[in-house]
Amino acid sequence: MQKILVVFGTRPEVIKLAPIINKLKVLKDWKTVIIASGQHKELIEPVLTLFDIVIDYNLGCSNIDLIDNANCISVSLKELLRKEKPDVLLVQGDTLTTYIASFVAFTEKIPIIHLEAGLRSGDKFSPFPEEVYRILSDDLSDIYLAPTKRAYENLLLEGKREDRIFLIGNTIVDALNMALESMDQEYIYNALGTKLQIDTQTLRSRPKVLITSHRRENIGDPLKSICKAVKRLATDYPETIFIWSLHKNPMVRQIVLSELRENPKNLILAEAFSYQETLLLLKESDVVMTDSGGIQEEIPSFKKPALVLRTITERNETIDYGFGFLVGQEEETIVNTFRYVYKNQDILNRLESIPNPYGDGRASDRFVSILRCYKFLKFLREYPNSYHEVLHECKSILG
Repeated sequence: MQKILVVFGTRPEVIKLAPIINKLKVLKDWKTVIIASGQHKELIEPVLTLFDIVIDYNLGCSNIDLIDNANCISVSLKELLRKEKPDVLLVQGDTLTTYIASFVAFTEKIPIIHLEAGLRSGDKFSPFPEEVYRILSDDLSDIYLAPTKRAYENLLLEGKREDRIFLIGNTIVDALNMALESMDQEYIYNALGTKLQIDTQTLRSRPKVLITSHRRENIGDPLKSICKAVKRLATDYPETIFIWSLHKNPMVRQIVLSELRENPKNLILAEAFSYQETLLLLKESDVVMTDSGGIQEEIPSFKKPALVLRTITERNETIDYGFGFLVGQEEETIVNTFRYVYKNQDILNRLESIPNPYGDGRASDRFVSILRCYKFLKFLREYPNSYHEVLHECKSILG
């Protein structure tokens, strides 16, 4: 029996790993060990419950200082790797947890699978520090699970071996479908009404705009400018409910709460939503305004337009396919683009006919196919001596 050790730290990691973890549960020839770093504490609990995931170890590393938290994760994880002796490590994305887990596994000569490999913005300070984390994680990894053709090509351009890059799609589509299938929409609407202190019928019937902003590079004047734009739009569109999901980062909260302390009644500041609440708001909103990478990947499933509150993005597919408008943080640009996009039927009609650039919801099935490939299993058994093994045979099973 092979053993796979899955490490995550943040809510987005849990969501994107959930479809794979649920597939692993039913594989009789694989044992799965799940580790939470503690990077997000309260935020991951609801999604663990939603996707029926039970962690085996929690490292308890939640220091806001990146260096201190990196030290906590690396020391704790080293002990667990030596105790569990996994055949392979699975990490996702571009977080501190992803990078440190990859580094520690590399020092222990444990092969690494990187889910969502190959995303690049081209600017190491945007998003900060995620762009560098994902590059370093890819450099340490052995198997690259690319979510899109662009990500696949990025890895090739950087010299990664083609036989190690697998184009499987983005597991966010798998996760989103799972969450929607189990959603009680009436219950979620009532929960949102209570949280937003607005009656459910009003929430259902009025136009809605969802806003999220939390990126480190937006903290300061950029976020203040975003706040001014949103406040202005809420004043100009009094019948529309603008819903701002507050992030836990204290620096983000301080700016938003200060800038919007006197806001129009139709601009509502709310604590972070559950995953299913977020999905329902994405489904029901007319426009989304966000700097979140995950939301950029989710909106194509709902055929909705988004204003991306960044100057550059690693999810270029969202922009290229027309689902996103890269507006930056300047107040006038945000306001003018919103006016152009809001209830623009031509845009909505076009989006309805565009396929989802992030896949068909079967990325986790393709992952399982890789695990069952004889050459891959041989690669794991003989690692690190098998480092130069060619795995083209495993690529062919994906079609």
